[in-house]
Amino acid sequence: MTSALRFARLVLLSALVAFASPSAYGAVAAQASTCPGDCNGNGEVTINELIVGVNIALEIEPVTTCPVFDASGDGTVTVNEIILGVNASLNDCPLPTATPSPVPTPTATPDPDQVPVSDVVARDAKGIALRLGETVTTDGVLTVSAGIFANNKLKVFAQEGLAGVMVYHETSSQVPAFQAGERLQIHGVVRQQDPTSDANRAIGTVIVDVTRGSWQVLSSNNGQPSPQQVTLQTLKTDGTRYTGAVVGVQNVRKVAGNWPKVGDKSTQVAISDDAGVTQIILRFQRNTITEPMAAKLDAIGDGPFNLSGIVVQDDTDGNGTLLDGFEIWVRGADDIQPAS
Repeated sequence: MTSALRFARLVLLSALVAFASPSAYGAVAAQASTCPGDCNGNGEVTINELIVGVNIALEIEPVTTCPVFDASGDGTVTVNEIILGVNASLNDCPLPTATPSPVPTPTATPDPDQVPVSDVVARDAKGIALRLGETVTTDGVLTVSAGIFANNKLKVFAQEGLAGVMVYHETSSQVPAFQAGERLQIHGVVRQQDPTSDANRAIGTVIVDVTRGSWQVLSSNNGQPSPQQVTLQTLKTDGTRYTGAVVGVQNVRKVAGNWPKVGDKSTQVAISDDAGVTQIILRFQRNTITEPMAAKLDAIGDGPFNLSGIVVQDDTDGNGTLLDGFEIWVRGADDIQPAS
């Protein structure tokens, strides 16, 4: 190396040391992914390493000799990049910033010990639930939102495949406002009546009482099950098969009772799809009696309409079986459509 080149290098290094400042380092440091000038990666920048940087800047040595000097990644080492190294030498290398490990979004999964809804609602020949009194875990897609069928209690229905079950809690304020389309996992006791009041029984409908149980929303915005098309005679003779599930009935007419008006409490009318021979109850819970519902019913009058709704059983004859008393509960105005 000539004395003139050595002198130029030392002058440049001395000037860099003299003019280097923490502010200059801070202004450019964000460009560097490692400590500028720390050629051997030991966490400090030595005079020898600074000399290497100057050599690279003067094109005496290639950038590959110490790539960390090239903070910008352009294949050269500039005066500003050597200043980064000088400041790192004077003020210590910055501590590496730890990259936090990504936290995975919890994915709810069904309980491996749960049973399908169809098992929960299975009955014997008398209509008694085979799992009556058992504690079970199951899941299904909600076919109605909370607050539609009851105000102070939770009464929603979860369906999986063709089978549906009522999900019940004695106090609605203690559970979330579940929405139709949510897949809900529930853990509770199998019953066949509202356990809080014999005066407000839903005898026959199989429910999972989660009052002292638990629940978990597994997913949202699931599609609704297609209504199972039935006749009212089918519900009369085989209603336990459909209780808790969404059904559809075509060309129905009101044969007794008055359509509800806005402000009415729970209202029932008798309907038939065979000129009055077979009749069952169509029930409108208070929160379903909205302006759109009332207007649609007024327009239908005594004419035919197509119906969708959830089958509910209220068998109060006390004969020891739960095979009668089937009703259809509508969920809103979309469940009633004029027949074409």
